[in-house]
Amino acid sequence: HDVLAELHVQAEVADHFAARNPRNGPRIRPKRRASRLLQLIVLGFAALHTAIRGTASLAQAGAASSAPPALPAPEPKSRSSLLDLPIGKVGTGIFLLVTLVCYGSSYASAKQLLAVEANTPEPAASGEQKKKPRIDAFDSLRFFLIAYIASGHFIQTSTSNPVLLKLIMQINVVVGAFFVLSGYVAAYTTTELGQRKGTARLNNAVEFAVTRIMGFWPLHLMVLFLFSWVFIWVDVRFNGPITALWHGFLSVLMLQAWFPSSAEIWNAPTWFLSAFSFCLIVLPYGLRLLALQKKSELRRTLVFLGVLCLLPRLGYSDDLHAWDISEGTLSAKKHPNYMLFNAVRFSPFLASLEVLMGAAACRLVMLDKEQDSGKTASPIWPLIGMLSIIGLRAQGIITVNDMLVRTIAFIPLWIVFLMRLHRQSTGPGGAQKMLPKLLCRPTLLFLGGISFPIFIVHGPVGQVFFKKAVAKKLWGGMLAQPRPDGIHWFFGVYWAVVLLMAILLQKCFVESSRVKEASKRLQVAIIGRFVG
Repeated sequence: HDVLAELHVQAEVADHFAARNPRNGPRIRPKRRASRLLQLIVLGFAALHTAIRGTASLAQAGAASSAPPALPAPEPKSRSSLLDLPIGKVGTGIFLLVTLVCYGSSYASAKQLLAVEANTPEPAASGEQKKKPRIDAFDSLRFFLIAYIASGHFIQTSTSNPVLLKLIMQINVVVGAFFVLSGYVAAYTTTELGQRKGTARLNNAVEFAVTRIMGFWPLHLMVLFLFSWVFIWVDVRFNGPITALWHGFLSVLMLQAWFPSSAEIWNAPTWFLSAFSFCLIVLPYGLRLLALQKKSELRRTLVFLGVLCLLPRLGYSDDLHAWDISEGTLSAKKHPNYMLFNAVRFSPFLASLEVLMGAAACRLVMLDKEQDSGKTASPIWPLIGMLSIIGLRAQGIITVNDMLVRTIAFIPLWIVFLMRLHRQSTGPGGAQKMLPKLLCRPTLLFLGGISFPIFIVHGPVGQVFFKKAVAKKLWGGMLAQPRPDGIHWFFGVYWAVVLLMAILLQKCFVESSRVKEASKRLQVAIIGRFVG
């Protein structure tokens, strides 16, 4: 049962064992580790071989039953070959086999860590608070995630190339990384470094949630106001005034994620804010518990959270027989059951699980001993793994749906990546390591600073340029046409306008002293209303 999330401890194995000299201390070898890995590999190949033989047999049976009566049925092949299968089936089989082997290796590594930690006394808790260095690289990561999501929402208006579309429209996979990163940062800022306890910020759950929601709600309201003429006109025209009023109510109060058929109303990407608001209500209670756990307990928590994330997505895939679809490229009419898909992908409950997974991963790093600071394997490898999965899915070599890839592979790799980047950034000489140094370049930090306005404003700007009814009314037609051999040049104009508006919103609204004062007064009033 521990297999699912033990992938997250690969970085810890490197921390404890890569710098350890075997001659200077006892080496702990778990019993039958090699035999367990060999069994996993043999079982994986057996499963792949069975799938190949079964598929070949079904193909032969189908050919025999559909042949004309006057013609003899084709002779069955003497043996099966990988060349007889579509590349997607072969690639998917190899992908699942590699994933299984990685989980098995991680399970064995977790056993090693458990044995080491059992023989190592836990350091005595001290009353002093250790200063936590700021991890600027995380700001740049936010920009890259948002840039990918903002491109994926409208790329279909500028290209019809199937590979490009599949490459850029895997937003249902990547958005999970955003939830994990949010939980990771929340744990880093509200729990103690090197100690199993939380900070005073967790004492008042209402204040914790309201303070953070007020960090993005004013900008959300401002963008709704600026583009209300677009949202209201389209909604009234196609759905009527009563429905438009209801949608406005849901959008203003950020409740849309709870309504699968209405989650993408008005400013569609802000369903994330709706789901994340619920996560912020749950998070302080979860952080209080996570802050008390030791490393072995945190790993078990990651397993439990990962399994809970996987089960409803397995149910969705099985009920619809949608194991191999690419949801990001499918319209509502082409999807086998779009409402069920929305209920799974927009679920605030599932989002809260991913946020807590990020928090648990952060606590694993925060409990590192001082002498192990900075000792970690390279974050480049999990990064290559994530990019490879996206690329291979775009080429049709891996054919597993968005929800499953996100849970069994992308999120675990993202967590390992964050943990290793965290250790590198805060360790000795971390600023000079290749990836932290790259992510802390001034240009990327600036873009990271405006990433949230980019996220809020890219949807309305895209509607003005690319939504058919709006574009026809304003410009007489679509301003971009899908190109089969590349991306239409106007997609660059869209991005330039998004960046310009994001900068203006950041400088003129988010950083405005008047807005901050008004937000603070409203925040105090809301907290007083609930707390008294």
